Amino acid sequence: MEKGTLVLTRSDIQNALSLAEYLPVIEEAHALHAQGKVYAPDLLHADVRNGEFHLKTGGICYGDEEYYGVKINGGFPGNMENYGLPSILGIIYICDARNGSPIAIMDSVTISKWRTGAATAVAAKYLAPEGRVQLGVFGYGTQAEIQAKSLSLVRPIEIIRVSGRNVRKAESFSVRLQKELGIPVICCSGEEAARCSNLIVTATPAHKYYIRKEWIQPGCFIAAIGADSPGKQELDPRLVASSVVVTDIRVQACRVGESQHAISQGLMGKESIYAELGEIVTGRKICPASPESIIIYDSTGTALQDISVGVAIVKKLKSKHCNRICF
Repeated sequence: MEKGTLVLTRSDIQNALSLAEYLPVIEEAHALHAQGKVYAPDLLHADVRNGEFHLKTGGICYGDEEYYGVKINGGFPGNMENYGLPSILGIIYICDARNGSPIAIMDSVTISKWRTGAATAVAAKYLAPEGRVQLGVFGYGTQAEIQAKSLSLVRPIEIIRVSGRNVRKAESFSVRLQKELGIPVICCSGEEAARCSNLIVTATPAHKYYIRKEWIQPGCFIAAIGADSPGKQELDPRLVASSVVVTDIRVQACRVGESQHAISQGLMGKESIYAELGEIVTGRKICPASPESIIIYDSTGTALQDISVGVAIVKKLKSKHCNRICF
């Protein structure tokens, strides 16, 4: 095997794995988390003038192989308009957790987007209603698109209703999504999208909730994606408190996820969170039996997802002629 640390570009990452190939990698990572075969994930958040930075760490063990890594992402909503850059930019660093040797440094943009969608799809696989799905998508950015594509891999979607603050952008997104997925997509009000959907995904940077408890039908599955830092909020806290909440990482969801608001307002306690995704995947907790239960997947993102995908990509590309550096 060649010596040195792999340096993987965005193009390398995009060509390594398909979105569908992310799903089993993410599912295994959450299973290993539930089984205690990880080094505990953590995060650091910092606000700056025009955006924010997330630093996420953690490690994962595959038998005798152990990996530790860190991802630092900058989130700047105005990037495309102001600089022609993606709103999310960053890098992932992975090392051998047995001795600290650096294995790879890679662009984080594609992994961050796709692993988030893949995690939602894994959650939906276990928790979303069976049968035909009417999907409500809130938001019209890249993550909203990835979420819809990911969910189409695990559920047959009949129709997609899109809602967003900028109607022109929401309509343009709807046309593009319909063309890409071959599924009817319509643009409508937030209330209509919520009331008519039995599966909902929220993927906006909102700091004030826009989905009311009264709009949600019994048995609905909601993937709350946007709230991943202090203050972000998309769902009525009364809705969160009255639903079955499953998180990716419980402690993170309480601090920076959708659950933070219901907890801070005294509507629910940290102990009210039903399960983590890994507990569902491994069968330690079962999906609530009542078809009337509203289930919320509170997604905050974790380095375990980034590292597991990064390792899978490294293993696939390590024999190819990729860039390497020696420290």
